[in-house]
Amino acid sequence: MIKNIGKKALEGIADAIIDNFKKNEDEINDMNVFPVPDGDTGTNMLLTLRSIKEEVLKTKNPTIKAVLESASLGALMGARGNSGVILSQIVKGFFDILIRSEKVDLEIIRQALKSSREVAYGAVQDPTEGTMLTTIKDMHIHVEEICENSNDIKLRELLDSIIKAAEESVERTTFILPVLKQANVVDAGARGVLEILIGIKHAFSNSRKASGGLEMKLSSGRGSRIGKKSDPGGQAKEMIREETMEKNMSLEEVKSTSEIKYTYCTELVVKGSGMNIGRLREKIKSYGDSTLVVGSENLIKIHVHTNAPQKVLNRAVKAGTLHDIQINNMKDQRMEAAADTPEIKEAAQAVKRALVLVSNGEGLEEIFKSIGVDCIIGGGQSMNPSTYDIVKAINSLDASEVLIFPNNKNIILTANQAKKLIKKKTITVIPTRTIPEGIAAVLSYNPDAGMKENAYNMEQSIKMSKSGEITRAVRDAKMHVGEIKKGAYIGLFNGEVRIISDNLIDAAADLIRDVMKGDEEVITFYTGREAESSDIDALKKKITELFPEIDIEMHRGGQPLYPFIFSIE
Repeated sequence: MIKNIGKKALEGIADAIIDNFKKNEDEINDMNVFPVPDGDTGTNMLLTLRSIKEEVLKTKNPTIKAVLESASLGALMGARGNSGVILSQIVKGFFDILIRSEKVDLEIIRQALKSSREVAYGAVQDPTEGTMLTTIKDMHIHVEEICENSNDIKLRELLDSIIKAAEESVERTTFILPVLKQANVVDAGARGVLEILIGIKHAFSNSRKASGGLEMKLSSGRGSRIGKKSDPGGQAKEMIREETMEKNMSLEEVKSTSEIKYTYCTELVVKGSGMNIGRLREKIKSYGDSTLVVGSENLIKIHVHTNAPQKVLNRAVKAGTLHDIQINNMKDQRMEAAADTPEIKEAAQAVKRALVLVSNGEGLEEIFKSIGVDCIIGGGQSMNPSTYDIVKAINSLDASEVLIFPNNKNIILTANQAKKLIKKKTITVIPTRTIPEGIAAVLSYNPDAGMKENAYNMEQSIKMSKSGEITRAVRDAKMHVGEIKKGAYIGLFNGEVRIISDNLIDAAADLIRDVMKGDEEVITFYTGREAESSDIDALKKKITELFPEIDIEMHRGGQPLYPFIFSIE
């Protein structure tokens, strides 16, 4: 078994996987059943793969274990959209087992696929069969059968066999999900998983060092066990969480407006052999707060806020050699930040609870800020933020409690993943799927109420919300409303496609007419970048003619891709 791998070979393997996926990105995107300009499956999976590559190439000592840990971290932090998050869970589940394994055999691969399946299914509140979840499950079942019937198998043969099983699973998705059968396509995420497997085979075949590993015989390994030191997923999960916090700690130092108890932010790397990370962590904790001590027995990263950096260095040097030492005076940093930010006095009151929201459009940002949102993450349709983007935003706030509003069904899972990675704050994800739902939820926020009461009230406001969106189809599609041609205007109400039209004004008016029940009083429009002033006037005139008793409000949203977003009350 390969113990370590050079950076050049590592980059070559990553590039081969990414290049193969890139070739199929557009085709995977075109399999998306809904033709809306959202974060497409292929693009989101590709961006997640690139994040894995970026993190892996940062590995200073590329042992297989270190590479797998970096890959898992890169997948978690770079995940975008539902497909990216599920992919990150598949990667994490698989590598959690390999990282802790004493050797790799058929039984370990079976356990790793089982872990992938369980972690991926566990990440989704209501798992749907006929998706990439089904494909990872089918792969696990296939390897289970091989374990029962084979004493040994070459890695190349096993990989070919798994790819074939994945191909069959992908084809089956069409017949499992009715919406896929109607559109006559396979599931895009499942196809993405297949292309990653094919890319892995190309990568190993094309790498001189790794190709020999494909001829390695894997014994059944019955009785193979994982290393004793860790509970399932524990060590890897803890390292990922703590490294996540470490990456974003500098933001907390600069942005914090509460009294600074410890002056010096102290960071360093310790290299050695057989180092006791637990003992070192406990000692470093005694010197201050915001302590992070992560790594392995050969390399440890330390971060701590302290008034005695010399004690930190003296203790660390007893464990090994010191590298990359940084000691920053946080009081100076805060004064510099205050000098650059005139509004710092207004923000000086420590925020106990903060509202974080995903949105795109200058007008929408102004609206959300005016109703009390503390932090806005740029993103939405076609530009889903990554897990890291959300974690970074949350860690930039001096708040112990945070409410997150994704405002897009394809960002909810990412927000929940970010929530899992943050330990020292209480995070609540309010599952808003549209901008109007986000506005309704934020307006129902009561700063004097508890998190649970607010979450309940907000979710009730979401249920009562009626929101519509007008956009253009980004691809041809066949749906229950009929044939949709690329470029046609489509009207969505509460996420469901209801109207197809060749005319922007007709699409909006027809959608409103289709969903009105007669007891509504106000329609509020948020106009996008593509909506001309003549379009806005024409729409207002037509709605007034259709519903003379209803009040119409127009607000500049500035959002891309969606000329009109509206709510009805």
